[in-house]
Amino acid sequence: MRPPDGRRTVAPPAGSPAAVLPGLGELVLIVEDEPEFRGLVELWVSRHGWRTATAADGLEVMRHFDQEPPDLVLLDLNLPGLSGWEVTEWIRLRSTVPILMVTALGGEADVVRGLESGADDYLTKPVRMPELVARVAAALRRVRQASRRSPAAEVIEHPGLRIETTTHRVCGDAGEIHLTPTEFRLLVALAGRPGQPLDHADLLRAVWGPTYGDEAQLLRVTMRNLRAKLAAASPGRNFIVTEYGVGYRFEAGA
Repeated sequence: MRPPDGRRTVAPPAGSPAAVLPGLGELVLIVEDEPEFRGLVELWVSRHGWRTATAADGLEVMRHFDQEPPDLVLLDLNLPGLSGWEVTEWIRLRSTVPILMVTALGGEADVVRGLESGADDYLTKPVRMPELVARVAAALRRVRQASRRSPAAEVIEHPGLRIETTTHRVCGDAGEIHLTPTEFRLLVALAGRPGQPLDHADLLRAVWGPTYGDEAQLLRVTMRNLRAKLAAASPGRNFIVTEYGVGYRFEAGA
């Protein structure tokens, strides 16, 4: 019998040693109003070592965050009441938890809006479940790696830009720059190696994880958003240069 709060924990498949499962018991909130697909995702997620909770609309998401904030959110966009974009914006006002959008809306404008609202990743239905599990594992691996870093303050500073890696605070000439978690990781990956060209695959792996490499749209949209925010905060400066046929390069003092 399932507890009344919708949470579910499933033991690993028989004969599968716990050490090979990617999950370490983190709580994954599955936000999906289609019961059959929600159940399928829940089955796959729980069998790979994560706990699960489910929600069919934005109000249920809010209740879950009040009761036990999840470690990751899998979010559909077509929800009754509040849309997935509105739910993402609500979450981002209070949490940096990874958000993976899983939706039938696959147009460029939808992806742009999803990432601009604060999502870390975007998958279009129909979804291959092994790929979904890999994306969840990559996102939670990033969280674990970040939590293991030294608490000592680390600052990356260039003319017109100051990045505090422990507090995730970024300031330009005109004041503080509010970045999504993914935009922040992308900026650190570039600004930490000024003058060094980084190709698309290297940036995807550095920012999203080792299983990424061909998701050019994720990088392109996130880069466009990051550049726009940097330009607004430090007018007249061009921090990120496109290396045509290669990737991108951070120019200190540009």
